[in-house]
Amino acid sequence: MDQRLLKAARSGDINIIKQLSDAEGGILGGTTPQGNTALHMAARFGHENLVQEIMKRQPSLVLKSNLKGETPVHVAARGGNWRIVLLFRDSGSNGVYIARVRDNYGNTPLHCAVRNDHYLVVWRLADKDRESLLLVNHTGESPLSIAIDLKLAVTAEAIIGLNRSTLEYRGPNGQTPLHCAVIRRDLHIMRKIHIRKPKLIKMQDEKQRTPLHYAAALGEYEIIKLLLEWDISAAYQGDDNQQIPLHLAAENGQVNLLKILLDPCPDTIELMDNEQQNILHFAAKNGNIDAVSFILKLPEMEDLVNAADMNGNTPLHLAAKNFHSSIVYILTRNSKVDIRAINKSNETALAVVQSSDDHGMELQKHLTLKALKRSYAKRAVNPKDVVDNVQFSYDEVEKVGERGGKKSREMAQIISVMATLIATFTFTAAFTIPGGFISDGPDEGMAILIKKSAFKAFVITDTIAMTSSMTAAVMVFWSSSRRSSESFMDSLPFAIGLTWIALVAMALAFVTGLFVVLSKNLWLDIVVCVIGCAAPAMLYIFAPLFLLVFDRLSSTRARRRNIVEDNPFLFVFRLAKMIS
Repeated sequence: MDQRLLKAARSGDINIIKQLSDAEGGILGGTTPQGNTALHMAARFGHENLVQEIMKRQPSLVLKSNLKGETPVHVAARGGNWRIVLLFRDSGSNGVYIARVRDNYGNTPLHCAVRNDHYLVVWRLADKDRESLLLVNHTGESPLSIAIDLKLAVTAEAIIGLNRSTLEYRGPNGQTPLHCAVIRRDLHIMRKIHIRKPKLIKMQDEKQRTPLHYAAALGEYEIIKLLLEWDISAAYQGDDNQQIPLHLAAENGQVNLLKILLDPCPDTIELMDNEQQNILHFAAKNGNIDAVSFILKLPEMEDLVNAADMNGNTPLHLAAKNFHSSIVYILTRNSKVDIRAINKSNETALAVVQSSDDHGMELQKHLTLKALKRSYAKRAVNPKDVVDNVQFSYDEVEKVGERGGKKSREMAQIISVMATLIATFTFTAAFTIPGGFISDGPDEGMAILIKKSAFKAFVITDTIAMTSSMTAAVMVFWSSSRRSSESFMDSLPFAIGLTWIALVAMALAFVTGLFVVLSKNLWLDIVVCVIGCAAPAMLYIFAPLFLLVFDRLSSTRARRRNIVEDNPFLFVFRLAKMIS
């Protein structure tokens, strides 16, 4: 393209365009390296008068495509220049419907306008060709599906108003517009869709899932409530695995979802999926403590606790298999649960744990074994039953522990080295204290800065770090020297927790030590405190607390592994609960 033409097209200088076109007849046909003509440029920069002039001189440029297959109509639609779009629409373009022209990706100008939230462009284009709203691009997106995906309520409502047939859209997975609105958590668009086409609430996608399935899986209470108000029969519809929304809610683990689904349809609690698993199976195998506790309080609990799936596994088997120790603890405390139930592999829950690879979750496996052992001991008619029965015996559990434990032994070595180093550093700091000692007089040998509050804080934190690290090192040494694998696994988390405390205390000792010797330089004191306390506070204190808060607030199925169970620093509290 002639550079003079390009500059004039970008700036909208219509006089230069006229001069160049009069001087060289074919100059308007020139293109940029990407195949854009002067009309593309004029449409992009919104020069309405220039667009009219170029169209008058060379009307064929309206449908001229660049290397991406985009016409000037696509460019104007994407830029939101609705007046220019009107010029293109009313130009005739040799009988071609400009709203249906596609680029290399199958996008029409309507797709471009919707994706960039240009409501007026959509309206102007589709008003004269409403069937163009039904076209989908190469990825299976229609203008309506894009509007819903981007949560453009006004645009989506306009598209539905222009052509109600757009609600017949089926996405790549067979999802309806209502499916899409639920997944995007858009209540406003959902209501508009339901008014126009109520039957979509029971329509299923390729996985045979209704919008209610997705609402339950996403943990959206308000959406579930709204969908049930429209049609409670959707609560009974199963997907291709015969899983109903209640199963997905149990898998999600939110008790409020279980309540709202069971309230209008209490008999759905009896329904099972293709693997003959009920809601307690789903809650137990996913480690959802609150959901399991809620289900155990239901009147139908007796029909669920010992129900076997197609492999003969009860909820206790599944919880044990996934090392959900808290779930195992809750279930085994319930007298209705048969802890000796056998699956089709002739395994009890204890045998399942013993035969399962821990996959690096040795602490979780150990807690699960401990919970099961405790329940066997409490329910034994004769105390000797626990010892005499090979499957339930402590010796057998010890053998299982000895076969694993590699990761824990490596962790013990790391803890031992860290504790020793911390003890060395803090011991040295205690006898090279900040400020030094008084060399003469009645207070000879006393610390010079002993009256400073920061110095006292240094002494206390240094002592805590020293004591905690030494205790951790002794515990690791003591537990490693014993033959009992169970004793080792019980002691290791205590050592981890004490080392954690020692790290925090050592960091505080470092900060307070510097603070006391820099007390006359306030700005430097502040900088040292901020730098020295920020990282320890984030890594040592708030990170474990964040895990707890995240576990309580998270409603996504991505958190399937219970974060509380995976946190070794809370192992001590769970262990104490099981022993008590």
